[in-house]
Order: sequence, then structure tokens, then C-alpha cells
Amino acid sequence: MDDLRRSCTAQSRTRQTRQSEPVADGFQIRTSATAAICAIVLLLGCTGPASDEGAHQAAPDPARENETGGERDGLQAEMLSAAQVTAERIDAARNRGANAIVLEVRGGSDEEIAAERKAAETIAESGLALWCWIEIARHPALADAEPLWMASLQGHGEWRRFFPDAPKPGDGEVVKVYPWVPILYREAFDAHLARVEKLLSELPQAKGILLNDVQGAPSACGCGHPLCRWTADYGPIKTATPLECNAAAQFVAAVAQLAPDAEIVPVWTTECEKHDGAADGLCAGVGCYDGLCWKEYTAQLTPLADEADRVGVLLAYRDFHRDLARYGPEGGWIRQAIRSFETEPKRFGASGVKPDRLIAVVQGWDMEAEQVDAQVKMARESGAAGYVVSYVKIEQTWEPRIVNYAPPEK
Repeated sequence: MDDLRRSCTAQSRTRQTRQSEPVADGFQIRTSATAAICAIVLLLGCTGPASDEGAHQAAPDPARENETGGERDGLQAEMLSAAQVTAERIDAARNRGANAIVLEVRGGSDEEIAAERKAAETIAESGLALWCWIEIARHPALADAEPLWMASLQGHGEWRRFFPDAPKPGDGEVVKVYPWVPILYREAFDAHLARVEKLLSELPQAKGILLNDVQGAPSACGCGHPLCRWTADYGPIKTATPLECNAAAQFVAAVAQLAPDAEIVPVWTTECEKHDGAADGLCAGVGCYDGLCWKEYTAQLTPLADEADRVGVLLAYRDFHRDLARYGPEGGWIRQAIRSFETEPKRFGASGVKPDRLIAVVQGWDMEAEQVDAQVKMARESGAAGYVVSYVKIEQTWEPRIVNYAPPEK
């Protein structure tokens, strides 16, 4: 574990500070409460447990579980957009065994905010628990407003097989992963936290809040794998201020201060697998599995697991190209992905996260009913703490964009 701390710290040695400027659409809303929260949580160190005995492995408090939607059998939820929320849709979810509805919260215009508030009130009045889903890293408006805060592609070039016409950067240019703005930068961290505060202020009290994509961007090392998300910059160019490996844990702690009566659940993906390193695999011959990917992933997951009672796992097996025969039955990859949160960190002396602290987020969009049922079955067989079937498409796509930057003074 000491090696993990050193590895994490090494990522942040080269820093380039830049003054924050006002951001479009109110992203840089900075209340005194938000500023105070940031000041507190950013004092935390990256101090993962040195042994299994020191790791936080407690299951969620049963009393808190009962408060959070009466989850006798764990969270069993369906995720809907405001436009999808109707009394009929809620009743149908209840008949399928749901004990909660997760509302996708996007904000936007006054009309869109009002529609989300009305949907949240409809859910709260239905007798099912209200949960909220907030997308963090993938945010086109913030990427357009602050392109220097986006993650970059500086390492391996295998991603270019998917974008053969992408130009190469010239002097003073860097390839960015549009529209991914991860919280691994101080400036982005603050902007996302302010955005979450504003979104929550418009809604009734939720039982839980799911924060999606509190990692790096897809293809972090440049291999092209959609699940490779351990860094924002695999290279020397830093166009924002990097944070330490406990950034996700800090973000969860900060949101918990904003919503102390809700359970805050960060949503992550797993990482690559050994077979992905084959020439025709998703890593395209890059040795990600035995390289830095899982090591750095573990360094970030360990403090996150200490901070959050439960962790969500995004398991869009079709969109992630995990509908392979090697995984067995429909949705079989889900079981392996859930297990990986406990088994893979042990390669680096960490305890990982047991299945009974994980919430499976499965793909309901573009699926037949029997395919959804198969995924739920896999989630249950894995021992997960619950599941969310998302009938809202959780967009995970990206594209390369050339961005001009001001190189640091020598």
C-alpha cells in the first residue's frame, strides 16, 4: 500500500496553476458554504489503509438502510428522466419490485428545472423512495466553457484506431477527451461541486444521491478502452491543477456536507481485464492490466471506499462491449465486474470493496424485458447490495478535440 501512496503522489508532482475565470451557465457559483467545504475536504491526505485489517469493510448501517427507502432486500430501483415520470410508470416499477425511483437530474432552463422538481415531488408522494442521479465528468456545456479542464490523450496512440482522421497536435496544442471534465482537477472539482449544490437546491429532499463518473475519462492512457479511467493526463502537459488520488473521496465528502440527510453513492466503472491486452482486445496490445491501470485505480478506490458506505458500479455491458461469449449467459460480465472491486485491489495489498457494498447500475435502455431481467439476475447472484435499472441512456461516448494551451513558463 505504501507503493500505492507513492504512485498516487507522483502523478501530481508536476503542477501548473492557472487563475479561475468566470464560467458560463453559472458553473462557478461559489457560495461561502461551498468554499468552506472545499477548504476542509482538500486538507485530507491520500491515506489508504496499510493492511486489510485497517480497511473500512463495514456493511451499511441497517437503521440507515431502513430510512433509505425501506431496503429490506437492498436498493431495487428504476431510473427515469423527468419526462418519463408518470403515475403509471411508477406503479409499473412498484409492481416489478422497485422500492425506489432514481430521477435523472440535469438542470437547465427554468422550465426544465420546474419539470424535474415536479417529477421529484411525484416520486416522493408515490411511497417509493426518491433518489437522484447527477452526471459529473461528462458535461458538454462545461467542456465548451472551459476546454482546458478536460482530460487529455498524451500517452499511447491506440485510441486513433477509432478516430483515424483525428489530427495530431502541434506546438502549444494537446488532444482533449471531449466532453469529459473530471473532478481530478481542482478547478473542475470546484465547478462541479457548485453545480451539484445548485441542482440539489431546486429539489425536495432525496433519500440518496448517485454521483456518476467521479473518475477520469475513457481511454485514459490512450489505449482506447472505454473502461480505462484511472487518470486525466497520462503525460507531462497539465492544463489545470491536478489533485491527489483521494479526489473522488473528497468530492463525496463535500456533497455529503451539502446533503447531510441523503446517502451519497459515487458511481464508478471497473477497469480492463487481462484478455483486453491482446492485439484484437480493447487495449489493442497495450499492457494495461499488468501496468499502472489497476494500481492507480486501487489507489483511488481505497479512500473512496473509506468515505462512502456504498459504491455504485456502472455496468452498461452492451455499450461497454462486454457482451462476449467468454462471460457466459446474457449479462454474465456483470458478475465478473462486481467481483473485480474486491479481487483486483488485493493484487496491490488493498482489501477492495466487497459485493455487499456495491450497487449495480444496469442497462435498461435499448433492451428487451428479458435482457433486463437477466442483468438483474446477474446482479443478485453477484451478491450486490442492490441494483438500479436505468431506462435513461447513460451517455459514455467521447471524441478527440485539439485544444490550444499556454505552455508553462520555463
